[in-house]
Amino acid sequence: MSPWFDRRQPAPAPVAASVHYVSASTNINATRQEVWNFIKPAESSVLVDPQVVRGFSAPGVEGAGEIQVFIYIRDGIEHLAAIEVEHVIPYELAVTRTIGDPDSSARSRDFLYDADEGTTVLERGQYFTLPGEAVGQFSQFERHFKLQCQQYVERVRAAVERM
Repeated sequence: MSPWFDRRQPAPAPVAASVHYVSASTNINATRQEVWNFIKPAESSVLVDPQVVRGFSAPGVEGAGEIQVFIYIRDGIEHLAAIEVEHVIPYELAVTRTIGDPDSSARSRDFLYDADEGTTVLERGQYFTLPGEAVGQFSQFERHFKLQCQQYVERVRAAVERM
C-alpha cells in the first residue's frame, strides 16, 4: 500500500462543552402562596402549556424526589415526559430535571419572591449545555431557552391573575 494512503491524520482537538443559564421573570398580581399553589401541582400544566393534555404526580414521594408526568401532543403525536423534583423550598424554589434528557446538566429553576404591593416575582431559569461543536451557535441556543422561560412565566401570570 502506498504511504500516501497510510498516513494518519491527527484528530481535531475536542472542544469542551459548557453549561449556561438563562432566565426570565415577571411580576404576578398574587401572593407567593397563590403562585406556588398554582405551579406546584402537575395538573396545572394543562393551563400553562397548550401542548399538555394531562399532568399528574406519580404516587409516592412528595417534594424532593417527586416525579411529575406530562402527556402532551406535538405535531399530532402523543408523547410522554417526566420530571424529577431535585430540590424544593416550598413557596420559594423548585429545581427540576427532565428524566431521560440527553443533556445531563439541563435543569429548570422556578424562584418566587415578594415584590411591591402584594405582588410576586416568578423567575424561571434554565441550565443547558452548549455542545463544544456548537460554540458559534450560542446566541441561537440562548434565544431558544430564554423564549421558553419567557413564555412560561407569562402563561403562569395570565392563568394566576384570571383566578
